[in-house]
Amino acid sequence: MTRENSRWKWWVCGALLLATLLNYMDRQALAQTATELKARYHLDDARYGEVERGFSWAFAAGSLAFGVLADRFGPRRLYPVVLIGWSVAGLIAPLAGRADVTSQFQKEGDAPGAGTFHWLFWCRVVLGFFEAGHWPCALLTVRQILTAAERPFGNGLLQSGASLGAVLTPLYVMLVRNLGGTWEFVFWTVGAVGLLWVPMWFALVRRGDLDGTPPPPADGEAAMSRGDFLRRLFVLFVVVNCLNVSWQFVRAWLPKFLKEYHGFTQTATDWATAEYYIAADLGCLLSGYVVVRLVRRGGGVHASRVLAFAGCAALTALAALLPYLGKNPPLLVPILMLVGAGILGLHPHYYALVQELPAARMGQLSGLLAASAWFTVGAVQKAVGAHIERTKSYDAGLVAAGLAPLVALAVLVLLWRPKASDPHPP
Repeated sequence: MTRENSRWKWWVCGALLLATLLNYMDRQALAQTATELKARYHLDDARYGEVERGFSWAFAAGSLAFGVLADRFGPRRLYPVVLIGWSVAGLIAPLAGRADVTSQFQKEGDAPGAGTFHWLFWCRVVLGFFEAGHWPCALLTVRQILTAAERPFGNGLLQSGASLGAVLTPLYVMLVRNLGGTWEFVFWTVGAVGLLWVPMWFALVRRGDLDGTPPPPADGEAAMSRGDFLRRLFVLFVVVNCLNVSWQFVRAWLPKFLKEYHGFTQTATDWATAEYYIAADLGCLLSGYVVVRLVRRGGGVHASRVLAFAGCAALTALAALLPYLGKNPPLLVPILMLVGAGILGLHPHYYALVQELPAARMGQLSGLLAASAWFTVGAVQKAVGAHIERTKSYDAGLVAAGLAPLVALAVLVLLWRPKASDPHPP
């Protein structure tokens, strides 16, 4: 199968989906086992927030580094490096359960579990750094092989791997637990599977497949003025920070929120988490597909993206209602499913907007934007962890997660000014 074959580009998008799935399974393995680690290794909410901050800030640093490298070397060569890096970080994380390893990180007078905490912290730092490389590689690949009208759906396929990975992780953890396996086995197996992606990538994407001039953006090939560029960069800065705060808060805290606040059993939590991410996956795919359908029916590309973005932001805002429904309300899981569909459905449109930036520097610029968002998320996660440890309340995080995309929508509508025409791409 070659690039000239129209099916090839969708096979490549499938490989990107799989990479995102593995990315999130490695990431969610800790969130799904955090309560167990809390009981066994003193990984309390404050320490968990510190670990999430370390992951987030490492992700920010990796976004900057790999954004530059992606522009320089291209995704075909760089992608395998980041897959191997984050898979190895996942493979060594279970050494946190070995006293002969963690004792090296435990100083005299430290609180119980300090050695395990520090080992997990640095494993997550390495994981976050290399996982960041996935996004500039994936966005450059989609930018290179799909037209402007196709990109929201292609980005939806790419991003849907996040929810699929998050769906599979609790189900896999539940299966391992029922078969008598341990939390360590989850990390080992997920990390090992990630290494198998590398030969598949080289078999699918041959040398030269991602070279050449990419398809034009939605505004055509018209040059972008300095003012337009800076204004759009500011819009993307606000949008990515708002989206990341919403998505990463729920990703990191949902299992603990269900178990420790609403009293869900471990099994009920696993099922509810899976349902949340199934809904998120459907929302992500549907959101991108809506744009394709609107454009085919005569709508402008940008106007169609904004309309789909607005619908997803409205669904996400339902999270702000959860603090007012009391503990374990009957509609808790259905509302969470709608929130998940909304949050993840926003992401394909953000990626499509990033892909409107100058192609020669898209990796660097997308990395810079991601870094800003992950520095913000790191600070928020630490503050949220300390707040939850002190108050045992998730209310502030839920309200922020629900309302942040509405801020992004307002800035997008007011400041992202398409050219005089918003044409269909060829």
